[in-house]
Parts: sequence; structure tokens; C-alpha cells
Amino acid sequence: MIKVTFLPANITVESTEGSSLLEAARAAGVYVETPCGGKGTCQKCEVKIIAVDNEKKKTVLICQTKVPNHPITVELQKSADAKGQFENFEDPTKYLSEDKTQFLKKINLSVAPAALLDGLSDADRFTKAFLKAVDCQSVDIPLNVLVALPEKLRENNGEITAYYYLDNNIAFCVSIISYSSFGIAVDIGTTTVALWLVDLETRKVLASHNAYNSQVECGLDVISRINYAKKNLGELKNRILKTINELIASVCKDAQIESNKILCVSLAGNTTMTHLLLGINPEYIRLSPYTPVVFQPQIYSAAQIGISVCENAPVLIAPAVGSYVGGDITSGLLCTELANKPTELILFIDIGTNGEIVLGNNDFIFACACSAGPAFEGGGIKHGVRAQTGAIERVAINEGKLEVYTIGGAPAIGICGSGIISAIAELFKNGIIDSAGKFSDGNGEYILCKGSQGKPDITISETDIENFVRAKGAIFSACQTMLDSVGMSFNDVGKVYVAGGFGRFLDLDDARVVGLLPRVANDKYLFLGNSSVIGAYLTLVSEEHRNKEQDLARKITYMDLSNEPKYMYHYTGALFLPHTDKELFE
Repeated sequence: MIKVTFLPANITVESTEGSSLLEAARAAGVYVETPCGGKGTCQKCEVKIIAVDNEKKKTVLICQTKVPNHPITVELQKSADAKGQFENFEDPTKYLSEDKTQFLKKINLSVAPAALLDGLSDADRFTKAFLKAVDCQSVDIPLNVLVALPEKLRENNGEITAYYYLDNNIAFCVSIISYSSFGIAVDIGTTTVALWLVDLETRKVLASHNAYNSQVECGLDVISRINYAKKNLGELKNRILKTINELIASVCKDAQIESNKILCVSLAGNTTMTHLLLGINPEYIRLSPYTPVVFQPQIYSAAQIGISVCENAPVLIAPAVGSYVGGDITSGLLCTELANKPTELILFIDIGTNGEIVLGNNDFIFACACSAGPAFEGGGIKHGVRAQTGAIERVAINEGKLEVYTIGGAPAIGICGSGIISAIAELFKNGIIDSAGKFSDGNGEYILCKGSQGKPDITISETDIENFVRAKGAIFSACQTMLDSVGMSFNDVGKVYVAGGFGRFLDLDDARVVGLLPRVANDKYLFLGNSSVIGAYLTLVSEEHRNKEQDLARKITYMDLSNEPKYMYHYTGALFLPHTDKELFE
């Protein structure tokens, strides 16, 4: 066995000669970013190798390197900081109605005392009292609740509090321990996971935490994950559970509560993320006829899935409507007027690696998805990084003078999605690049930040611009195709909702300059932030909103853009800055 030491964590593991160095890193529990899933195409997993008997460093791609026949030290880049742009959250209470009915319910029961030779067990008497108080067919009592039942009945002379939920007219008992109850709302994003801890009595968010989905080491987009799942489905399930459970521990620590007091879970994620969480093979999502295993998963317990809360806690999973339009979208729509039967035309755009578009009003709702690629989150960009401390988030060129702004004001480490849009917009406005994204001076790249201490310059290149233009072209042409399908144009749209963590930090003017969003009136745009986690919160604390979500999922018609001839026509026109049809942006 060969000893492999990873710096800066200084963790040593033993691995066999010729085995994957990336697998050794994972065995050591150290983070290495491999957005391409370990194919060696993204060039993001560079590390420095130092042989024990040779101080000379060699830079390699860890995913393409084997463990040699001698001990080595591997120097990793600094781990990504998950904070920065993702820290704050939108106040969700403004979306709530006065109806406070929740999926998880609470009832105070008076259970008759045991009597000699009455022929009734403790469970019989509990069930009898329960069915008298709750209109349902039967009550399901889990084993751990049954174990606690005799003491609970006798310590309070039969007065007992039961937490339960109804499913198909059957009541499922979650807990009979009387305390304040809590729930969690979770958005499982392809890149980022957001989790809120909620007091179910007051409906207040007590704590929130975000982290990068640890599956990103296995691929940045859903197709990479699906491919990786062919041989490593269990690993992907364990990775997302690890991320969620670590976030649960963090919010419980902040609020000073025990995780077993979390009695209900509401999750929203795209179709692939939901399959991976449940350990379901997602392979058929990407193969014609693109059929998921399930659109609306049934209610499972937290223990069945592997979520570290009360083992009987029901897990509500937002319904998907298509292979690439998932529960994160049906959840997010609860933040829009589409949840309230609007008369005006609504356009909902979730900007990310997988761009989702929804168009509708009270008469119809259409939804589609387009593969925008990872450029909005720094992928496919030579010096691209996700939104984290030190990422360039805004660029300004005033009278030829370049100004660069980073998240947290920290030294620049790369450029994130909002910074890419800002940089391209400034380069285009100042005539440094043309409408085809080519540099007028022929250099092929532009230096945003000079390197220091041996680090390379942070630049943006024609290849980077080309990757971004393809991404923004996919989003914009999907919107155009949807409008064409109903015989309407951008002028007919009453409101444009822009969702996603990235969308919160989008500069509207820059987005128009590069051709991502059309030039409609500013007051028509509403930026939602992470609408998926807000929707998960709403279904957690409001039965009314859960019913709305189910209703929306039933009403949405899924449109497959690959069967829409106009999509490629619009896409071709969108591969310029801002577009071949400049009137759309004037």
C-alpha cells in the first residue's frame, strides 16, 4: 500500500499502486472540484504532486492521475467557500395567507384509563380516542411510538399530544412526545443546497444554511451526474444525504434544538436530483422517450430516505412535470401570480445550469427546459468559479479604466456568473469585443486582474465568451419559442419573474446588453432569489400552498424543445451580442 498525504488538511491515506488518485482523495474526505465528472475535460482539478524523496512539484489533473509506486504528497487548491452571495434569504412570510392549516397536524387526546378485564390494550384505547377526535379511516402507529405509548399514557393520566398527518384517509402518527415542533425546507440544487429550519407553531424561519452539493465532485450538470450514476448511484445518494444532514446539524446548533424534534420535511429539487436522493436510477431521464421513474414520489419517512431527523417525519417532495422540469420549478411557481390564477401573461425564468422557462396565465401553463450549461455558475470558463468569497462579481470600464469588484472585497480568485455577464457587457459597450464576441485587437483575451505571487492572470477569453453566449442564447431562445407556441411576443408579457440564486444578483441592464433578457419595462421584472426553497417552506407550513403546488403540477403542459423546429432558428439568432434582432433589446 502507498501512503498519499493531502495538503493543506495534512490527511494521509493508504492506496494501492495504479489506483485513481481522485478516489484516494475522496477516501481521505478532502474536496476536489471535478465539474466534468472526472473525464479530464474541464481542467478544474489541477493539483501539485510532491514525491517524498523529491521536493520538485509537478502539476497534474487529479482525475487523470494514478497512484505511483512510492509515497507522495498532494497539494490541493483552497476549498471553495460556500458563503458569499448565497448567505441571505428572501423573507417568505409575505407569500402566506391567513390559513394556518399544515400538513403535519397536532391533536390533544384524552385516552380512557385501563380497566380490569376490559379487553383493550393501550394501543386499542389510544386508537379509539384518536378516531373519535380525528375524521379518518384508521391510524398507523409506528413501532417506536408504540414502545413509548404505555409510559406516556400513564405519566399524564391519559392526556397525550399526538403529531400526525393524513394520507389517503389514514392517519400516520409521527410522535407522541409533547414539545415544540419544527420542520425543515430544503432546496436540492444541482450546485447548491439551501436548508431552512422552521418553527411549525409560529411559521418563523429560525436558522438557514447553504452548502455546495457534494455531488459536484462527480459532475457539474445533471447529464454528468446521470452518467456517473451508472456505476456509482449509491455514492451520489450518500453524497446528497451527507450534505443535507450536515446542514441539519448546523441549523440545529444555531437554534439549539435536537434534530429529533424536526417532525416534517419539505424538499424541492429537479427531477434528476430527486431520483438521486431516493437512490433511483436516473438513466432513463436522458434516453428517448425521456421517461423518469416517478414524477410525484409518495410520502416516505425520513428514516426510509436517510434524513437525520425524527425517524417518522414525513418527507414531502415537490412534484415534477417533465424530465427536466422538476419540483424546484413547481415549488418556485408558488412565489408567482401563477399560483393565484392570473389574467395577465406570466413569464417565469429560472436561470442556471439547466434553464427552466414557464409561461402561462389563468387559461394555460406551458413549461420547458433548455441545457444552458454551467457558464452561469463559472463552469466552462477558464478562470470561472462559483459565487464565493473573492469571486469577481462586477466589472466596470470607465473612460478606459478597469474596475473589478469581488464578493466580500477579497483578493480575486476567479470570476463567477454575475461577473461574467458584467465583464462581457462592459467589453461590448466599450467596443473591445464585437457582436460575435471577438476581440477587436486580435489578442483573444482580456486581463481582468493581474496575477501575483506566481498565480496566473485572471482573464476572459473568446472561448469563455463563446461558452457564455451559447448559454444565454439557450435561455433567450427558449423564451421566444414558448411565446411563439401561443402566438404571443414579449410585448404581451405582464410580469417576468427571474428565479435562482444567480438571478438575485443579476444586473438587469447588463443582462439586456448581452441578450439574456428582453428589453421590457423595468417594473415588469421581479427577482425572486431562491424561489425553490421558499416554495418548500410554503408547502411545509401551509396545506393551502401544498394543494396549490399539486394543482399547478397537474395544469402544466411540458414542452420538449427538441421537437420544436423554431427553437433552433431562434437559438441561431441568439448566438450574437445581444442578438441578430437588435430591436428585441432596444
